Amino acid sequence: MRFLLSCCLSLVLTTTLFAQTQDEKPWYEDWTVKPIFAVQTWGTYTIGHEDYDPASDTYVEADNRLNFMLRRLRFGTTAQVGDRLFIKFLGAADFVGSDQRSGTVGGVNNGGFPNAQVWDIYSQYKISRNSEALYVIGGYMRPPIGRESMSGAMGVSSFEKSWTQWYVRQHLVGTGPGGAGGAYLGGLVPITSKLHLDYRAGVFNAQNNGITAGRLYSSLYVSRLNFMFGDPEKSTWSYGLPAANSFGRRNTAAIALNLASEGPTGAAEEGISLVGVDALVNFGHFHLEGEYHSMRRSSLEDDYTSATYAVRAGYNIVLDGDDPSRPRYLEPSVMVYGFDGTTSLEDYPTVVATSFFGGTETVYDVGINYHLKPGKVRLGLHYVGRSGEIGNLPADGRLSWNNMQSGLPGIRRGDYVGFEVILAY
Repeated sequence: MRFLLSCCLSLVLTTTLFAQTQDEKPWYEDWTVKPIFAVQTWGTYTIGHEDYDPASDTYVEADNRLNFMLRRLRFGTTAQVGDRLFIKFLGAADFVGSDQRSGTVGGVNNGGFPNAQVWDIYSQYKISRNSEALYVIGGYMRPPIGRESMSGAMGVSSFEKSWTQWYVRQHLVGTGPGGAGGAYLGGLVPITSKLHLDYRAGVFNAQNNGITAGRLYSSLYVSRLNFMFGDPEKSTWSYGLPAANSFGRRNTAAIALNLASEGPTGAAEEGISLVGVDALVNFGHFHLEGEYHSMRRSSLEDDYTSATYAVRAGYNIVLDGDDPSRPRYLEPSVMVYGFDGTTSLEDYPTVVATSFFGGTETVYDVGINYHLKPGKVRLGLHYVGRSGEIGNLPADGRLSWNNMQSGLPGIRRGDYVGFEVILAY
């Protein structure tokens, strides 16, 4: 069945991209190319960071610190070819200038020449110009699992995205950015005037570190069904999801089921699976979103199940301006997210054998955003606090972000206050 799905996707992708009826223009004569540029800069002040000292088996306090960094840079281009083929390239440079001991989560991208990378490069083809019901998409991208992983980073109402996305991406693909080669089918189907379905199903490269899945190989299969009551989240189907904050443009209640499975690979010798739900509510200028994912990984000896969750809400306060047609908004927001892994030393060998993470973490984000131009220009001021437990797991082991940082033997991550500027063209 899986082999048949792979063959069908390849056949549809190959034939549809080059199909052309006699009344159409040649595909190469009708191109609309647009640039992409967006930047998110942060200034943070971190308190309470501690380093784990293996020699004394204790945690040692680090100085509080002010840190300025380029959190995200996105650059690239899109091309609309005719009215059915869409191509996108997106590059990225993240964490440029980040201090390892700042409270912000993730790697660092410092040195004389900070690195950039390919974030997305894919094509999507609309099968019928008169219907949104069937698209085929292929390239290098994140598998369509989870609202947080599929939505744009600079549109979320919290200071940082929920790192549910990171745990899900690590679980499915084995890397933090989460990109993998793959192809899938999707579409937007109106069931009634007030009920719409967004579906996606496809196959991706096996979980790997970017080089190989190892001697064992099994493709990753994913699917997502999103039922939208009221207004659809968007009127046309596309790879990504729109921001939860619609600035009053829609009234929607949506709930999605996410499923993924993969057989044996070098990362998990008996395979992996994921079952998750995500949801969205838009009511006027109020928006609420959340997700929960249960993740299973199996070694030859045992299974390891962990979970990650997030809830985020915000409300737009409309500010008077000189031009009523171009309103500005003040948006208070709050978010809670977490990861629930094992804290038992007895389970830790399975964590290592399946290349995943132990411990727990809970993160709170409370802040306010000022939207000068919705979706384009934003300022934000937030407080981010966190807690976590590792039980009797090794302090320098494979742990949640509360107790792990690239390049350090182990930590207890501090809280921080952060100010941001987002500019998106």
